[in-house]
Amino acid sequence: METSLTRRSFVAWGAAAAGAATLVGFTGCSSGEPEKSDAGSDGDSAQSEVVAAAETPLVEAGEWLSNTCMYNCSCGVSRCILKVYVEDGVPLKIRTDEEDEDSYALPQRRACVRGRAQISNHLSPARIKYPLKRKNWSPDNPRGELRGKDEWERISWDEALDYVAAEIKKVVDQYGPKGIFCGGATPSTTLRTYDQTVCLLDALGGTVHAEAGTISYGAFPVVDTHMIGGFGMANAPHPLQLRTSELHVLFGCNWTSNLSGNTGWWLNQCRENGAKVIIIDPWLSQTAQVVADEWIPVLPGTDTALMLAICYQWIQDGTYDQDFLDTYTIGFDADHMPEGANPQDNFKDYVLGTYDNEPKTPEWAEPKCGVPAQRIIDLATEVAATDKVNFFASMTSAKIPAGEQLCQAFYTMALMHGGLGTPGHYMGWSGIRSYMGGTVGAGSFSSIDLNPVNPLAPAGSPVYMFYPIPVFSKLDGADWENMEPSETWQSILDGEYGRDCWPEGKHKIDFHAMYLGGGRNYLNQQPNANAGIKAIRKMDFVWADNPYFDPTRQYCDILLPVAGFWEKGNVAYSEDQTVTIWADRIMEPLYESKTEGWIAEELAKRLDLDPKVVNPLTDAERSYVTIKNATIMDGETFQTSPLITISQEEAKSFGIDGAETQDEGRISFTEFKEKGYIKYPQKDDAFVPEPYMAFINDPEGSPLATASGKFEIYCQTLAYMVNSVGYSQIAPIAKWQIGDPEQGHGTQTEEYPLLLWTPHTLRRAHSVNDNVTSLREAYPQECFMSVVDAEARGIKNGDVVLMSSPHGQVLRPAKVMPTLVPGAVALQDGAWINIDEETGIDLGGCPNILQAPKASGGGSQSWNGTLVQVEKYTGKLKLGPDKNTPIVVPVGVEE
Repeated sequence: METSLTRRSFVAWGAAAAGAATLVGFTGCSSGEPEKSDAGSDGDSAQSEVVAAAETPLVEAGEWLSNTCMYNCSCGVSRCILKVYVEDGVPLKIRTDEEDEDSYALPQRRACVRGRAQISNHLSPARIKYPLKRKNWSPDNPRGELRGKDEWERISWDEALDYVAAEIKKVVDQYGPKGIFCGGATPSTTLRTYDQTVCLLDALGGTVHAEAGTISYGAFPVVDTHMIGGFGMANAPHPLQLRTSELHVLFGCNWTSNLSGNTGWWLNQCRENGAKVIIIDPWLSQTAQVVADEWIPVLPGTDTALMLAICYQWIQDGTYDQDFLDTYTIGFDADHMPEGANPQDNFKDYVLGTYDNEPKTPEWAEPKCGVPAQRIIDLATEVAATDKVNFFASMTSAKIPAGEQLCQAFYTMALMHGGLGTPGHYMGWSGIRSYMGGTVGAGSFSSIDLNPVNPLAPAGSPVYMFYPIPVFSKLDGADWENMEPSETWQSILDGEYGRDCWPEGKHKIDFHAMYLGGGRNYLNQQPNANAGIKAIRKMDFVWADNPYFDPTRQYCDILLPVAGFWEKGNVAYSEDQTVTIWADRIMEPLYESKTEGWIAEELAKRLDLDPKVVNPLTDAERSYVTIKNATIMDGETFQTSPLITISQEEAKSFGIDGAETQDEGRISFTEFKEKGYIKYPQKDDAFVPEPYMAFINDPEGSPLATASGKFEIYCQTLAYMVNSVGYSQIAPIAKWQIGDPEQGHGTQTEEYPLLLWTPHTLRRAHSVNDNVTSLREAYPQECFMSVVDAEARGIKNGDVVLMSSPHGQVLRPAKVMPTLVPGAVALQDGAWINIDEETGIDLGGCPNILQAPKASGGGSQSWNGTLVQVEKYTGKLKLGPDKNTPIVVPVGVEE
């Protein structure tokens, strides 16, 4: 049997496999001999030939290279090691970290199924192979109504770049830089999120983004800033600290699916060592199934009521830490309120119902959160009786209307328990953070200082994710533009965004072109996608650069094929600071794809800009600085030093004039490249400073960065900043409220009686990997619903159901589950949109077709609690298994 396979024939075959189990056979994670088949000898000749080949030991004529996924599986905290076997330029097999036996201090960095499916991802039929133009688009007649429906035609790179440059110039000349909406990310320092086309637009006068929000972090960042004095992600426990806790109480936190790295493994190790794990979640998630000792079902978006009831029970029983509160907090009771505040507005009296005559008892909470009052009492009693408790709340739990109130309640509950700053007592929302001990890290792929400044983002502008609300006192009337993500599409249709209460009032917007690049599946991943389609179809011109023909790129006019991460490579990369990975170039750029830097430079030439302004470093220079500036921080002395030694010969290999050598690193560049990664050599008995330890030991000498210098249970600054934006209103203390009259528990209607929430799935990293057929087969996109709700609607497991909200409709098979709280349904995040144009129903199962476009609080997306209805579908549309659904590719392009 002929087993040789050239790169040309492999890629051609892969492209022809659209809709089939694309390249599944080439995603193995072992490099050893194949298992022998037990098929009999009476099979047909083709089967016998396959069996014979399988029994013949394979000789590896290629090489194993190093890389990683480089995708955001959960806010950049779980980067895993991939070893990719490449032969004749073709990736054929994947392995992962196999270096050492697992230890608690230094576990392997094993890839999950998403990492092991990267061959199928990179060689997907959805790859954009050539520059493409929508057939019915022309500069004089855009025919925008055909976006998403039109056929495509192949054009040359020169034609494509000329079109894009001419349209950019036309819009900027006529409307200024504010005439272009930028769906690419503000450039950061990493390869994953650096986009030189955004630098180009900044150099032309600025870019208008929709980054005044916290897509991932929920309502936590602004609360963190003012209530606890810093970014809470930085004060979550280190793995070595986590094992000192006796009880772990998690609100959500489905780490087995979200991170799917070591976080869930660490938690399970704690459990096996005697700690107890309680998970409070609307469903018996993968993490709850594997790790939890107890699962408490709760209605989505109602954790705040449960937390307040726990606090009430502690106050009634006298089982909270009053001394801790008196010393380190303000606002818990009337005797510890900040100067000028009404003493009656303290947290304790609110919980007791002293002035509103509504005690926040477990009986009060039961109809709101769905947890029986006695179970709340038992939970409160158990937590209070346990000394060392670790409290975690998921980011998702705070993605609700007025989600800041949940964050305040969560922190207040943890503060009442006390003990922070000492072993075993923790509170956080981002999972376990390895970087509080010794760290290793690559140098920055792109120095922010080298990038053009965005004139439309002056000081005081929203900072994407970390402080996403405008600080009007700093802006002081300055010209700035940055939209809130949840409301983006409707704002574009309305021609304005913001609120009347802003000092300058609502901002008028008038876009005529859109750039939808930067690796973002923007249309797919923002709420109210149907409005997004309408907004995109209004434009005169829409262009994108991307490796894949995903739903966002399907609605463009010009598409520029971008090389994937594996085709760039030759760079040091780290996001989990306990490991730095050398990312080899796994293969050459496929088809006619180019890098973002090359594209931006070519556009700059056509727009009379200096290419070095928009792409200040060459690929070789970027590779070199990631090595040269890589560091190691010692976990005992906390001193930082160079990580990698670079000899003169190694420096010359980069081909850079005057590249500097470096003598004092921990590993030579040659060794690092051959090994493929370097881990921080964490010891099991290493000392790691406890979060908030300095403040707890010396509250006067080491105050927190809050207005009072203490933890602020009553936080006037937080309420003022959130309320100034006008998306929703909150109190200075944690309260239960209906944050939006049209969304969340307490707002259900007869037409839309169910609450939607959107957990992550192992099928995708957000929307990435939805073009991988093997993952589609393993993890179908289903409507999760309880047995109670399904029986009431005559729905059985596997029935096709129509999910409807005020914003759209989705067709999905039902997954009827006894392990899901009645009154809520779930649709997992990231499925690619596939609209049936005749009915307007989405056949892809994207939850953002249903999601409400609701800004909340400090710019938090209120994903959870959209009102929906589910009914058995009786229409004419057919919905087959996901694995059999063809991957969408550009129609009309000749191969």
